[in-house]
Amino acid sequence: MPQQTRYARRKPKKGASGSRTWTIVGVAVALAVVLIIAVTRGLGPKGTSTASARTPVPADVMQQLTSVPAATWDAVGAKSATPPVMVSAAAATGSASASASGSAAATASGTAAAKPTVLYIGAEFCPYCAAERWSMVTALARFGTFQGLSYTNSAANDVYPSTPTFSFYGSTYTSSLIDLQAVETTTNVPQGSGYQPLQTPSAAQQSLFNKYDGPPYFTNGGSIPFILVGGKYAWQGASFSPQTLASTTQAAVASQLAAGTSPAAQAILANANVMTAAICAVDGGQPGDVCTSAGVKAAAATLPTTAK
Repeated sequence: MPQQTRYARRKPKKGASGSRTWTIVGVAVALAVVLIIAVTRGLGPKGTSTASARTPVPADVMQQLTSVPAATWDAVGAKSATPPVMVSAAAATGSASASASGSAAATASGTAAAKPTVLYIGAEFCPYCAAERWSMVTALARFGTFQGLSYTNSAANDVYPSTPTFSFYGSTYTSSLIDLQAVETTTNVPQGSGYQPLQTPSAAQQSLFNKYDGPPYFTNGGSIPFILVGGKYAWQGASFSPQTLASTTQAAVASQLAAGTSPAAQAILANANVMTAAICAVDGGQPGDVCTSAGVKAAAATLPTTAK
């Protein structure tokens, strides 16, 4: 099981208790305050956050995510984007054959596949994963089609609370060019010192995570989000700060993508251009109109040329 990121993993804060004697009126007032807090924080029975509930992405928002104008992609380019680390000089295919559906208990056949794999390991509580999924969704939409993608938010009691995002859990991704393996290891609902478990990486996925998500490729080992493209390029952590998405909604951010001028849109699209360039580098440069576009060419120039 991947280790949760140090800064993202914080125990839920417990309310302070005291020995003050309350009058009947005081108790009534206290109960009313508790009820108000519960409603405003979205708490249900047993303190479960309703933010964990996944709702389908509306068709109009999905359209905005998947139809960013070519001119906008090119104008944004790779400004301030975070390049990946090259973990291998050669692209690999079929390195972790598994289903990208809601069930991540997939098997690894060990046989080579015709398409390179994009492996993502993250968690719904994680605000850094929340930010990274925005660039992933928009980049991957250039190579295939999502179905069943849902809204969610990062944990409400952690850093960058309730960052608006998506969950790959329960979704499917169809592409003739690449395979997506997406693993959401936990929900955003606190449980003990962590969060409720959701999916478990397959043995092959865990092996890749253990091999590449740490030294010599990254300073710290076992951190999420972790992305591996074609066994060649890897990211650890968010490519931009979740603070960029604070105090907004999925619909509001998606509506900014076409223009590509807001800070959130520029961060999302610039890093998506780099992800796109990495995928183009391992899938034979397809689709041609995407991989040869000015924005992707600019992003390709930021990719490392030697492996660590």
